Parts: sequence; C-alpha cells; structure tokens
Amino acid sequence: MKNPVLFLLILFVANAGFAQDAKDSSLQVKTETGPAVADRQASDTSVALEGIVVRGFESNARLLNVPASISLISREDLIRVSSFSLLPAFNNLAGVRMEERSPSSYRLSIRGSLLRSPFGVRNVKVYLDDFLLTDAGGNTYMNLLDVTSIGGAELIKGPAGSLYGAGTGGAVLLSSSSLLNEKLQDTGALQLRLSGGRFGSFQEAVQYQSNGKGYSISVLQGHAQADGYRDNSRSRKDNLQFGMKIRASENVSTDVFVLLSDLYYQTPGGLNQAQALANPRQSRPATPALPSAKEQRAAIYNKTALLGFSNTYHLSSRWKTVTSFTTGLTGFKNPFITNYEKRRETNVGLRSKIVYEKKGSIPLQWTSGVEVQKGDYRIDSSGNNKGISDGKMVRDQVVARQQFLFTQVNMRPLPFLHLQSGFSFNGFNYSIDRTVGQPANGKQQLNFNGQLLPRVAVSIEPIGGLALYAQLSRGYASPSIAEVRPSAGGIFSDLQAEQGWNREAGINIASTENRFFARAVLFRFDLKDAIVRQTNAAGAEYFVNAGSTIQKGIEAEFSWVAFNRPMAKGIQFLRVSTAVTFNRFVFGTYVIGNANFSGNKLTGVPDEVFTASLQVDFLKQCYAHINLNYTGTIPLNDANTVLAKPYRLWQSKLGWKTTLVRKRTDLFVLMDNVGDAVYSLGNDINAFGSRFFNPAATRNLQVGLSINLL
Repeated sequence: MKNPVLFLLILFVANAGFAQDAKDSSLQVKTETGPAVADRQASDTSVALEGIVVRGFESNARLLNVPASISLISREDLIRVSSFSLLPAFNNLAGVRMEERSPSSYRLSIRGSLLRSPFGVRNVKVYLDDFLLTDAGGNTYMNLLDVTSIGGAELIKGPAGSLYGAGTGGAVLLSSSSLLNEKLQDTGALQLRLSGGRFGSFQEAVQYQSNGKGYSISVLQGHAQADGYRDNSRSRKDNLQFGMKIRASENVSTDVFVLLSDLYYQTPGGLNQAQALANPRQSRPATPALPSAKEQRAAIYNKTALLGFSNTYHLSSRWKTVTSFTTGLTGFKNPFITNYEKRRETNVGLRSKIVYEKKGSIPLQWTSGVEVQKGDYRIDSSGNNKGISDGKMVRDQVVARQQFLFTQVNMRPLPFLHLQSGFSFNGFNYSIDRTVGQPANGKQQLNFNGQLLPRVAVSIEPIGGLALYAQLSRGYASPSIAEVRPSAGGIFSDLQAEQGWNREAGINIASTENRFFARAVLFRFDLKDAIVRQTNAAGAEYFVNAGSTIQKGIEAEFSWVAFNRPMAKGIQFLRVSTAVTFNRFVFGTYVIGNANFSGNKLTGVPDEVFTASLQVDFLKQCYAHINLNYTGTIPLNDANTVLAKPYRLWQSKLGWKTTLVRKRTDLFVLMDNVGDAVYSLGNDINAFGSRFFNPAATRNLQVGLSINLL
C-alpha cells in the first residue's frame, strides 16, 4: 500500500469509500516469472493501553516498559465488530493474521507462521489463564472457544521459547471473561446475548457469575449456527464452560476450569480462479478423477472435553508458587474428498513455576519452572465413500512427549532501565506404531535433541513516556503430529525441526494523559529448515523442509483517545486506532528437485497490511465502530507465479445502550464486508490443480442484543 494516510482519511470523511468495485477482487490473480463489567459504558472505554499491566514474559509491568513485542486485545475489542468470530479483533493487530477458510475453521499466523498450518492453529502456543490449550502434538483447537468466554488476549510476537516452550510463531495468552470484579462480594450477574443475520447465522449465549466470600463461580452456555455463504459450509457449535475460583485464605487460591464443546462444520474446499469468479458460492466440484466436496460430505466433527486445576500459594511476601494441571479428551472425524480420518486424542499437561519478587529501590523478579505434556493419539485413515469410511484402514498409535525447564530474571537496576533475561531447555519426541495396515514397520522413535532457547531483552526509558527496547531470542519448533503423520496416512519421519534467531528493536511512546500510545518495531528472523506445506495430485497434504527463510519486517500500532468527556451532550468519546505491517519475507535457500525457489517471497504472507478503526460514543446512549482492513498482495505458491490481489474489508457496528424492563440492554446492528468485496479469507497455498481460493461471504448484516438480567 503506497499511501496508508489515504485510508485513514477515508475512514473519517468518505462514506462513499465503503463501496468497492467488485472487479477489484483478490480472487483474480496475475502471473509473473520469478476489567469490572465486560460490557462497558462509554466512560470505561478510556482505559489506555499504556496503563494496562502486561503479564507476558511474567512482566507484570506497563506495556510502555515491557521489552518485547506484545499486542493486546480487550473484551471490548473482541465484540466491537463481531458477535461470533475472533477474526476481526485479531486481524486489527500488526504482524498477526487470522484466517477462516471454512466457517469455524481458524488459522492463526504471527509473523508468517502460517506456512505450517493448512487448518487449525500450529506453531503458536496458546494458554487460557494458567491452563494449556495447545496439546502435546503442537495443535490448538482455538475454534472450540466461544467469543463470549474470552475476556482478553495478549499476543507475543516472535519466538517465546524462553518461557513458553519450543515454537517459532509466538504465544497467545487468553484470559477468561468476567461479568463482575472479583473484589465485589455477595453479588451476581446474568447476561443474555442473542444475534442473527444473513446466511442463516444465529448465536446465543448465557453467562452467569456469582461472587461470594472466598469464592466466585462462572457458567457460560453458548450456541452458534449458520448455513454458510458457500455450498457445503454449514456449521454448528455448542459450548458449556464452567469456572470457579476458591480463595481458601489470603495466601492460597484454587481455580477450576471445565469446557465441553461439540463442533461441526462442513468444508467446501478450494476453487480455481475460473470457478471462483464464475460462482464463488459453489463448493469444490467433481473432477474426472475425484468426487465433489458435497458428494463426499466433507466436514469436521470435533467433540472435546477439557478439565483444568490451578493452585496459587503465596509462601511469603516475596515467594509464590503457581501449579496448573490440564487434561483433555477429543473425538475427531474428518471425511475429506480423498480420505477419511478419525482421531481419538488424550492429552495431559502440567505447568509449575516458583516466583520470587522483591520490590524497593532495585525491583527484582526471578521465575523458574517446568512444563510437561504427554499426548496419546489413535489415528485411523481410510478411504471416504460419500461420508462413510470404506473400511480400508491404516491405524497408527502415536505418543507425543514434550517437556522443558525455564528460568527468567526481571530487574530494574536503575529507574529508567529494565532488563529481562531467561532461557528454557526443551525436549521433544514421538513414538509411532502402525497397529493396523501396511507397511508394518514396528514402533518408530523420533527423538529431537534437547534445545537451549535463550532470550535477552532490555528497555530504556530516557524520558517519561518514551521507551526504547531491543531483544535477541532463539526459536525452535519440532514438526507437529499432523506434519509427521498427515491425514492421508503417510509417515514422514525424516522431517526436521526448524530453528533460528530473532533480532528486534522497538520504540514505545505514551502520553502522560493516558490518551495516546504508539509503538514501532523493526525485526529480522532467520529461520533454518522451515517447514512448508505441499499437496500431491490427489490433493493430500504433506510437508517438507524449505532450507531457510529470511523474515524482515516493520510493525507499528497507534491508539489515540481524541475525545473523552462522559458528561458531554453530543460526542462523549472518540478513539482512533491503526496498525501497519510491512513484510519482506523471502526464502533463503529452497530447492526441491529441479525447482529452485531461493529468493522468492514467502508463500501465504501478504506484503503489507493496514488496519484502521474509529470508535465513537455519542448522545449518551449510542455508539458506532468502523473498521478497515487493507491486505496487500499474497503469493499463493512457492514459485510466486500466482498472487492474490489486494483487498479492502470494511466492517461497522451501530449500537444503542438503554434500559428495557429495568434491565440494562445493548441493541446493535453489525455489518461485515460493507463494501461487498470479493476476496478469500484464507487461501490454500501450494494447492494442486490451482485450487487456491476459498471465497469469503459478501455483505453480511447482523442484528442482536445483550441484556443484563441481574
């Protein structure tokens, strides 16, 4: 994007800019060679970013002073322009791209980590409070979570292995939503949310919270369904989530977490350019060799139960321990066009840390601990006969183990100097035993050498409101189960782990009035043995090591509260936010057979992304939100001969907060893709038969309400 300022001006002055010519379509290609209450009132929206305490890397410091690239998502950000999807909020962040090829099929990329993720979330470690959501095999079912259940998120960009284990794509720290401040005792809250709109979409959620002396209980029930924009894209999700905190004394507290989720969504499959332009609503049609997605009843079935316990014990005024245990059971089925995969997954995980914290003239914090995970997976692969297994099955029993020790020191030897240094030592191994079918090679052991992952970071605040930081960190990621053992049933035991060094420097600026915050980051990540997705003639995926990648980029985020007068008659609140990402990601050395892709742009990563949002509260009870997301050119294959064109995505929400039957109520109208852009929100990279495109929905109108019943 040559002139980002132009889009910011459009945001303020041109409603006509909402319209977009349908011919400017990302489906066309060109060929080349080479909180207290979650539902805040207007006055509460003035909480400034720089005043928020960040918990990433155990910092417990203002965002201004944290020597790391961490972006924040609040509860309000999540529901601002969507009542059912995480995508808009995540895609408003610099360096972050969330995709949804099929409704409810999330993919998450932090600084280009999407190379390894045809579906699901891989190479990004995800925690919910103190509980592990990422399993031992490296996969995270982030689509099981209800938007209503999340109270906020911190996204750590770049390798975070010094504290969160092996990985090159960063980490996501989620927090559970809360209707009440924990300090409010003998109180209760009950909230109902309803919304519905085009393409048969309907969402319903009921959340209850009760705070008593020494305890708090939260229960959330959610249901979402949609017919989908494309043929064979229907979805349904039912959730029940329970949380409880018990404060036995001032020094001891225990948390309990339970999630039951039943998720189903159809997968329409990718289209080539001609098919997408002729009829973007169709699912993948049949070919002379293969039936269609609809004939094969291509879909995902996921039933998961997660259970977690966490205990915090303050040994003294300076010492505390936090230990969390997470276990999960998943039944997974995926009738695909070319095969039928069934998985039964059992995961257990333990994370325990001890923290020493001394305040005073030289604040010091020392954190050390261990994280251990084990996963047992029974994976069946067979042919698919119109949604039914053909019985010609191979079965693998896979055991994944990963563990790491970590330690980190935070200190402020001088008032303007913040030092952060730590490392982890990681171990990872697989055991694969083919118990049914051929070839029966016996039990195979895949052991990856122990890895030391250090990180050193420093932040300097020469004057109030200005902080400079720099960090050096090493990233390492073993291949996930879905990469070593893809759904078609092959075993790729020669796949190597990827590893590399990340160097970055940044500047944070904040106003003393807590109304302005800006950040800019310059980074370079050199990755060796990068894992890249490929597909064969049947459309089955497999993975190879790409040699090396060079990932250089600039990220910037800006937030300005231009107006904040809760008692004003006209406009009470006005905030402008923007995020800019410039990527120059290329393959270093990458040769497959006779094909040399060295120097080509990294597949699936846009050159540039610009987002802007405007938030206005007016006339005491009304509010409006407008979002723009501009995404630049995206290479769709390693050869860079097929590129998705840029697109602009507009979203808006208009709401009215009032009182109905003495109950606080929020009525809203939400419009997604206001300009009716033709684009693909998630491409199939390196797709066989040029089936790169998964057309996203056209203009989508939603209406809804939330009402506080207690």
